[in-house]
Amino acid sequence: MSNIFKIFFSIIFIFVFTGCLNKEVTIQNKETTKKTIEEKKVEKSKSIIKIKKPTYKYCNKHRKNMLYAKNYILNEFEKAYFSKKDIIGAKAQLFLVQSNSPSVFAKNINAAIKAYDKNYTTAKKNECNLKKYKTHPISSIKSKIKSLEGELKR
Repeated sequence: MSNIFKIFFSIIFIFVFTGCLNKEVTIQNKETTKKTIEEKKVEKSKSIIKIKKPTYKYCNKHRKNMLYAKNYILNEFEKAYFSKKDIIGAKAQLFLVQSNSPSVFAKNINAAIKAYDKNYTTAKKNECNLKKYKTHPISSIKSKIKSLEGELKR
């Protein structure tokens, strides 16, 4: 019986010893995991997570349409009035454009202005780069008329 007692005692001793050893290891692991979790929380609070918004893929299309409309408006006024330095005609035509006259010139200019404004609002809503389009074509025409008036007064 002494052999059975020795075997039984050694098995119990091994279970107890390994059980205590596992408890110590798990306690150390819990402490290290607590530390790493706290460190990760600190790192997350320090770093700001930036989520990139997907870019709008039609910005170039809107800018191209706006450029075409703006060039059309400015070229039409240039050919018809500014090249001849006809300030009174330019003012009259600008008045007709702003009052939505049924004349062919005013209809074409108003259609270009509507296209410009529609593309501008869509591009601005989608956060496209519109630095080149800060001035509206009508404001450009008004400033051109004022500069021509200044030249003629001299």
